[in-house]
This record gives sequence, structure tokens and C-alpha cells, in this order.
Amino acid sequence: MNSPIQDLLNNPFDLQKFKKKKGQSNSGGAPKKTYYYKPNEKGFMMRFMLFPPYGGYMGKDTSFLIKYPEAITLITFKPNGKHQDMFLDPNETLIEILLRLNDKDLPELSFVGLDTTVIKEKLGSDFFRKDNCFIYANKKASITLKINGKMIQWVKYTRLNFEMNSTNIPTDLLKE
Repeated sequence: MNSPIQDLLNNPFDLQKFKKKKGQSNSGGAPKKTYYYKPNEKGFMMRFMLFPPYGGYMGKDTSFLIKYPEAITLITFKPNGKHQDMFLDPNETLIEILLRLNDKDLPELSFVGLDTTVIKEKLGSDFFRKDNCFIYANKKASITLKINGKMIQWVKYTRLNFEMNSTNIPTDLLKE
């Protein structure tokens, strides 16, 4: 049986369900960072941003919406094929999501504004700590939580092309 953090790292959320619920967003090409997972097929990276309602919330109070257009940035790998130009591509793979605010449609990753004590209770204490970040890793996936004081400032889930340990944490993983 997996721990809660292992389950979250293995399957953070249903990408197609999330995109379908949110509807269209702005999109464009995404940078190919050296540590990103890349499926063994031809395709390209896409970045999606500006998901309605263009903001989110902090902590646990879902009723207080903070307007911030760049609350979510999502990067996927889209393989070449008949669906490659579609917003809802059933063949795309989640590579990374950066959350600057929590989103009601992603309760699994709603950690922004929470105290680090709550995070440790929820996800455990088996993490790496570097540059004011908690980094949870399992196999080829990680969740980075940027800490400001004792509060989570942003959350980044990343699918990696290697197994991370305390000595090989990519510097860019610790930045927005």
C-alpha cells in the first residue's frame, strides 16, 4: 500500500477531466527543460495558462477568490497525431503544473497558504529541503513546495526523466 504522498506523486489529478472542466485557455510552446520527462515518441511540449476564473484561493477558505491571471501554469507533452492540435488531447502527458494559488478543481494540490506543519501532517516528513523548499520525490516525479516563513507560497508537480535524490535536485525545480 502506498503512502498518501506516493499516491499523489504517481497520479496527482486527472488531466483531461481538469481541462474539460476549465475549458479553453491560452496556450503556446513550452521550454524543454533538461530534467523534464519525455515520452519515447515524437511530439512537442505545450504550456497552458489563464484558466478561468483567473485566480484562486489561499489556505482553506475557498470562498475568498483572489484574482491572479497566472495562478496556474500547466505543461504537457503532446505526441504527434490526429489529436495534437486539440485542447482536449487524450494522448497528452502531464509534465508539470505550477500553482501560485489553490484551485477548487484541484483539491489534491491545494497547499498554497497552508502552514508547513499541516503539510508535514498531510504528506509526511520524508522530503528533501533546499533553498526554502520542501521537495517530495518518488521514482520519476516530484512535488516542490516553496516556503515563505512557515507558509507555502507555491506548489509545483513535475514528472522527471530521472530518479531524484538529495544530491541531484535541479536548480530550476526550486524556481517559479
